[in-house]
Amino acid sequence: MRILHLVNHCNHANGNAHVAVDLACVQADRGHDVMLASAGGDYNGLLESHGVASPRLVQNRKNPLTLVKSVLQLFGLMRKFKPDVVHAHMMAGAAMGYVATRIFRTPLVTTVHNSFDRHSVLMRLGDKVVAVSQAERQSLLEKGYKQDQMAVVINGPNASPREGFLNLGREHNPDDLRLPSVITVCGLHHRKGVHDLLRAFKDTAAAQPEWTLHIIGDGPDKAKLEALAQELGLQDRVEFLGPIGTPRAFLEKSDIFVLASYADPCSLAVAEARESGCAIIATAVGGTPELLEHGEAGKLVPPGSPADITRELLNLMSSPAELQDWKSRSRNGSEYFRVDRVVTDYDKIYRSLIS
Repeated sequence: MRILHLVNHCNHANGNAHVAVDLACVQADRGHDVMLASAGGDYNGLLESHGVASPRLVQNRKNPLTLVKSVLQLFGLMRKFKPDVVHAHMMAGAAMGYVATRIFRTPLVTTVHNSFDRHSVLMRLGDKVVAVSQAERQSLLEKGYKQDQMAVVINGPNASPREGFLNLGREHNPDDLRLPSVITVCGLHHRKGVHDLLRAFKDTAAAQPEWTLHIIGDGPDKAKLEALAQELGLQDRVEFLGPIGTPRAFLEKSDIFVLASYADPCSLAVAEARESGCAIIATAVGGTPELLEHGEAGKLVPPGSPADITRELLNLMSSPAELQDWKSRSRNGSEYFRVDRVVTDYDKIYRSLIS
């Protein structure tokens, strides 16, 4: 097939971009002719190394003149590349892709990565709309999406072509982690609930003085969260490691992974933590219960409740046998969350539209 992906950029630390880059690279490895059009970013070199064409296409500018130029440029790409299917991963790409695919009579697939974004309504422009979890599918149906328009492909970031590509965070060595370790990998903004994790860790600190909390990620709330850690007296117990290109090695060294999100359609980090063998504590939001097999592969807690995170942390920290049990339960079955399976799932969707 000839597949055209539309995404705003291909930078690190954006789940939408990670999914698009993984798909494009593995699809090209399987022999498809693949193009990923975006404003560019960290993974341009990776795309090129897998034979994925990556023309520059600005999609998310509000300037009307820029948008008109971008739409005309997309028409040119469609005319030259002649894709069998167009796959949009963000709202601007869905809108531009809809116009182009109606003119060129090409199927449009959209993936709703962030249904909590009010602009995500644009994703219903797809001939097939993909939800990234069953919970998200139900949420979209309740918002008026058509049942026969929907499909579900659960995210799977493991065994990704991105692993080892970027130098981000190379100043940190996973062998230098202070153990035992609690870890999280996420954007540092309110939706990810890192403030709740810090407060929960504060309540475990006195009872479990040997444990350290490691926070991988960056975002607009970094300074605020560092100040909160200082205020809670955790400056010697919490390490902010910043963005790391390949967090897998850090996850493998750690014991417990926590994600305290208030909304998460289908977290890539939870799937990565499972394959890395961490015991997992996560809030029961969006697709997270499905990722954790509804509590069989990880402990689920309500969002916005540091006390529940504290309780589960202390249970795991105080019992080596229970900690090992939940590590094993986490890893068991985690092979489902690999990129190859995701590519196969999308392949079936594409072919159903083309036929």
